Amino acid sequence: MLIQSFIDSTPYKTNSEFSKLNPFTNDLLHTVSSCDLMGLITAIQSANRAFADWKTTSHEERLAAIIKIETVLKSRAIEFARFEAADQGLPLSFVLQAGLEMSLKALADFKSEKPTSGLSFSPVGVVAIVASWNLSLRIIMERLIPALLAGNSAVVKVSSQSPVTAHILEQIIVEAGLPKGLVNVIVTNDPEVKTALISHPGVRAVSFTGRIESVTEVLPLINKTSLQSFKKIQISSGSKNSAVALNEPGAQFNDVMNSFLLGQGQLGWNSSRLFVLEKFETEWQERISDLLNGLKPSEGIEDASVWTPCLKQSSFDKFEEIKHTAFDDKAKLLQTPFKLGARQKNYLPPIFTKDMSRCSTLQQDQIHSPFFILSAVKYPFDVPKYSNVSYFGFAAHLWGEPEKLAKVAEGLDVGLVTYNKASYNVPGAVSAVKQSGFGLQDFQSFGDFFSNVKKLA
Repeated sequence: MLIQSFIDSTPYKTNSEFSKLNPFTNDLLHTVSSCDLMGLITAIQSANRAFADWKTTSHEERLAAIIKIETVLKSRAIEFARFEAADQGLPLSFVLQAGLEMSLKALADFKSEKPTSGLSFSPVGVVAIVASWNLSLRIIMERLIPALLAGNSAVVKVSSQSPVTAHILEQIIVEAGLPKGLVNVIVTNDPEVKTALISHPGVRAVSFTGRIESVTEVLPLINKTSLQSFKKIQISSGSKNSAVALNEPGAQFNDVMNSFLLGQGQLGWNSSRLFVLEKFETEWQERISDLLNGLKPSEGIEDASVWTPCLKQSSFDKFEEIKHTAFDDKAKLLQTPFKLGARQKNYLPPIFTKDMSRCSTLQQDQIHSPFFILSAVKYPFDVPKYSNVSYFGFAAHLWGEPEKLAKVAEGLDVGLVTYNKASYNVPGAVSAVKQSGFGLQDFQSFGDFFSNVKKLA
């Protein structure tokens, strides 16, 4: 699926280009024009001009624009899902459900938001939205819609791992008839452009989604510019999520495993460690081994296989390091070695291992690839003390009878607990804890991040 018109549809383009390859086959998917520093300055200036008019509009006028965006998303959902699935190496059905459908549900929630009485809300200014690659349209919509409803303009930086999302956003902007410069979309593989976007004095707030390594670069940039102007900041970072299954591996087995395998440990929503009860441990080991040994690599977005490609070289590097540690530790691996074809160089074999003495959960926090841990506990209330050692606190996925899961949920140090479903099935951004969340974790149009709030007394 080569998007021939991609360069022409991206407004902030230069002579610099990069290629996006198909994660499934390594064939050319499309050629992308990379935004440079001058293109970025043009985008920020355009956003500031649009803000001058947009901030004076009524909530009803802004809502009308959001409804037009919603109409475009609904009418072209399958097409947009196909684009992102191909860029991100994910099944079409998953991107449609966890990406487009969740975006529409979150948008519906934003439309029904009401301001708190006794408070007045005014827009902040130009908001920079920096998105990670996985389900990036959803991540952007969860932040862009409240930003616009609050009266702000935006500059959106799309990940170079999923540049097609920039193409999708441009289609939405045009078809929804948004005012010129209200939403400015850039895509680049130049790290200096991201640096300049975050630190530019014309940007009043930064909403950033990405790995912890990237976060450590963002915070110093914000601090350096604080003498000239303080910026509002919200960061959604790393997430190593625990899954808990209190029953034997029955009808919910595939749902539990999909929370690990759909995305191969790369997604913020992925489970990374499975806690089961000791009395069911053998059954879980056998079912997991059977599943993994029967997997075949996905051949494209229509393929139902959950063994999908990994996008980043860092996933491969860390995977090899952890795998060697596991072998040296004589850890029990729950599958036989896989054989991959020459065209399947982007695939890593999903590995589940029993607890290892020299491969701690803290080491697991640093890997974004399909290397998972199976842990057995005697009692459900033992789970939190082993799960909470993670640096991150995004979500936990619990399977079983809700009344039996309540005590486990109460003790977990995370921002979201789901019962009998994975967190990617919950619409809206998550106010995470620990190193999974930083800054103003408020994702509402009538809230502290996208609005300046004044108390009326």
